[in-house]
Order: sequence, then C-alpha cells, then structure tokens
Amino acid sequence: MRRYDTVLFLLCGLSAILSAGCGETEPPEMDGGDALRILSLTPNVTEMLFAMGLGDSVVGRSTWCRYPPEALALPAVGDTLHINLQQVIALEPTMAFMITGRTGIIRGLEARGIRAVALRSDTLPEMFESIRTIGRETGREEAARRLIERIEADLEAVRRRVAGRPRPRALFAFPMTIGSARIMVAGRGTFVDALLEVAGAENAFPDRAHWPTVTPQKAIAMRPEVIIINATGDSGAPDRIEAIRQAWANWPSIPAVAAGRVHVLTEAYLTIPGPRVGLAAGRLAEAIHPEVKEGRP
Repeated sequence: MRRYDTVLFLLCGLSAILSAGCGETEPPEMDGGDALRILSLTPNVTEMLFAMGLGDSVVGRSTWCRYPPEALALPAVGDTLHINLQQVIALEPTMAFMITGRTGIIRGLEARGIRAVALRSDTLPEMFESIRTIGRETGREEAARRLIERIEADLEAVRRRVAGRPRPRALFAFPMTIGSARIMVAGRGTFVDALLEVAGAENAFPDRAHWPTVTPQKAIAMRPEVIIINATGDSGAPDRIEAIRQAWANWPSIPAVAAGRVHVLTEAYLTIPGPRVGLAAGRLAEAIHPEVKEGRP
C-alpha cells in the first residue's frame, strides 16, 4: 500500500472507522493486572495503553500501530478492516480495544471469549473518555486520570504560548490523491479542529464535518491565511513535498499561498488522537505562529 493511500485509511479511522460506541457487556473479573492480555487494534489506543503503563500486558497490535517503538516488537494481526483471527486466537488475548464501527469484528472476537471494547475519539472529549474507559476496563483508573491531566497540561502550555496573538484562518489538509481534484481537510468538530484552536488559529473550513473533501475552488473561496498539509510516509519524501508545494502554488489568489505560508508537515502524530496531542498542538502552533518557535515575544 502506498503511504499516501495509508493516510486515507487512517483518515477512515478518523471518520467512518472512528464511529462506534463502547461495548455493552460488563467487564470480566480480573485477577490483578497480570491476568490481562490485551490486543490493540488502533494506533491511538496502543499509545494510550503504553502511556498508562500497560505495555507489558499488550500481546498484539494492528499493522498501523507503530508507536511507541516498543510496540513494533509485538506481532501485528492486521487491522479493523482485515484481521487474522487465527493469529489472534494464538495470542490468547483476554481483551481487545479498538475504534471501529465494524460490528462483525467485535462479534467475531467475543464469540471466541475475548472481551471487545469499542471506543470513540473523533473529538478531544471522546479521546479523554476512551482513556477513562481503558482505565476502568483494566483496573488502571488512577493511571488514566494522570494521563488525562498530563495531556490537558500539555495543551494548556501551548495555549499560553500563543495567547494574545492574532488568530489566522488555517486550513488543515492532506495531499491530493494522484488523479483526484479533491482535497481532504479537517472539518469543524474534529479533534484536529480543536488542536488548531489550541494552536492559536481558526479553522478555515466553515462547517461541522469529520473529514470532508473539497475542490480547489472551494479551498480558494475559503481564503485561508495559513495552509498546513500533513504528508506522511511516501507523501513526505522530498520530491513529493516539492510537488505538493507546486500544486498549491497554482492558486496564488489564496492568501496563504501569496504570503508563502503553506507548510508541509510530515509528523504522523498530527492526526493520532492520543497522548501526543499536546505535541501535535505545539507543532501546529509553530507553523501558524513562527515567532513562537523562534522565541520572539
């Protein structure tokens, strides 16, 4: 799979896939933390588990779970679109966490005696509630509370750095798929929209939407003053970054283009609603307000 197609898969995880409720069954009796054998099927959940000190209890991960580095040592069982159930059974997990609307995966796991807990993280409040749910399910409620406090402190630190500065209209987008004339952007109400607010900007996309696609004409009409393009994997290669910049240069009537404020950022964590959202907000703040990175008052 080409990496820019992978980005679209992850975005499905932020729109269609990130759209499920929590499981309705009661959590099983646990004989202390050592009894836990956890399967994580979503990158942000894997980050949450490790950040809460549960890394030693994680026995398997999805193909896309690549952080923290320790997670790469775990066997990958596929993802919430295509899961290798035989490999899952061999790992003998007692519990699986995921963010997916695919009820067939949940039923398949539970039919094999594995508690499947579906979470939501389209928004920051949902992300925090997912952390609380993991804490309750694993008996790590105090660790969940501490993680939430740490994330909130990280976000507040970014807010302080940009306090009192102008709030430009910023458009958060992804590289256009080759052969397509549509651009995927962050709509209002998403967790990335919240991070733009923390970073000292106003989302240029005017409507509440998960991850809508817009035409170049629509992007021009929004007149963003800053454009941030998240290009990861293959899309973050130097030649691709230059091609992305050249594509946007074709629309000089956009204020961000005219002012040279089109930023191509290659950090994958910018679209992962997990423990690193404070880091993501800080990276966005540096692009939106370069003086913050340079330490100017």
